[in-house]
Amino acid sequence: MAGVSFTLRLDDVAPRAAMARAVAGARDLTPLMDQIGSVLVNGAVERIGQTNVTPEGTPWPKSLRAQLEQGTTLHDSGQLMRSITEEASPGQAVVGSNMIYAGVHQAGATIRAKSGGALSFTLANGESVMVGSVTIPARPYLGVSEDEAADIEELSVLYFTDLLEGEVH
Repeated sequence: MAGVSFTLRLDDVAPRAAMARAVAGARDLTPLMDQIGSVLVNGAVERIGQTNVTPEGTPWPKSLRAQLEQGTTLHDSGQLMRSITEEASPGQAVVGSNMIYAGVHQAGATIRAKSGGALSFTLANGESVMVGSVTIPARPYLGVSEDEAADIEELSVLYFTDLLEGEVH
C-alpha cells in the first residue's frame, strides 16, 4: 500500500478486551439463561392463568370441570400455575413443574382403571360416574411463543452488547 496506513490488530487492547469479555460471557450464559427462564415461566403462567392457549396460540380444549363450573381450564386451585419454576445453568434454562399431573396436562394421557376395575368420579353437579378409562387431551402450557422468542432474542442481543461494552453480569 502506497502512502500511509494504520493497522489495528485483534490483539490490540480495546478490541481484545471486548472479545475476551464476549468469549467469557459465552462460556457461562447462566445470567442470560436465568432471564430466558423467567420469560418462559411468565409465558406458561399467563397461558394457565389468562389465555388458555398453546405456545403457538391454539386454544386448549375446555375441561369438563371448567365447563360445568364456568371456570378456567388448568386453573382450579392455581397449584399448577404456582408450581412452574426455572433453573438456569451455563448452557440452558429448564422450565417445568414438579406437580405429579403436570406432564399429563402438557402432553395428554389416557388413564385406565387397574385390572378390570373402574375409575370413579364425582362431577361438579354431584353426579357420580364410573368409567374404564379417561382420556385427557394435551394442553401444552410449556414452550416458546412468538412473543417470547422475540423477548429472548432481545435479551440475548442486550446481553452480548453489554459484554462488548464492558458491562458486568
